[in-house]
Amino acid sequence: MTTRIVLGSASAARAAILERAGIPFTQVPADIDEAALVTEISKPRVQAQALATAKAHAVADRLMTEQRVTEATYILAADSVFELEGQPFGKPHRPQIARERWRNQRGKTGTLHTGHCVIAMLAGQSQRVLQETVSATVTFANVSDAVIDDYVATGEPLGVAGGFTLEGYGATMVSAVNGDPNAVLGLSLRAVRELLERLDVRLTQLWDTHE
Repeated sequence: MTTRIVLGSASAARAAILERAGIPFTQVPADIDEAALVTEISKPRVQAQALATAKAHAVADRLMTEQRVTEATYILAADSVFELEGQPFGKPHRPQIARERWRNQRGKTGTLHTGHCVIAMLAGQSQRVLQETVSATVTFANVSDAVIDDYVATGEPLGVAGGFTLEGYGATMVSAVNGDPNAVLGLSLRAVRELLERLDVRLTQLWDTHE
């Protein structure tokens, strides 16, 4: 039986993680109102999981509406929320906000929460929903205002939770990571493997080993 993995996200970073791990997938963006969803959720860790689960359900609904799903399909969605001093921080979006956040978080340690959700679609219907949130702490270097200004000018921090990444310019401003580095990048491959194994899907059997 054919197994199809659908990444319910437009994120290039999450797609790259799956590609590097040799996991074949298709990508379907999730259309949700993130700001409205987390308005009444105070805990950053819960926010991350709620966003991931909402994305997975949105993609499942879209597939059932727009496509005739015949093969076993597993929708994978994830979302990240950065927590610093008990407060949640998503994507800065604007340079001034990114600059202010970095001036506040330099020299400090925060926690990046990444929620994961897998929905199994069998016989064209959503039949099982599995979830897991993976958290890792990140310590930032005590960088100068000039370094922060240069980083913000690259545009990289505007569209990522916490205003930083590990695979780009932001890696030069991170002192330490304690936890799953892939979760900090946006998708824990360990969590993905274990969630799919609970659904009797082994990633090793999906590996794309052809060059």
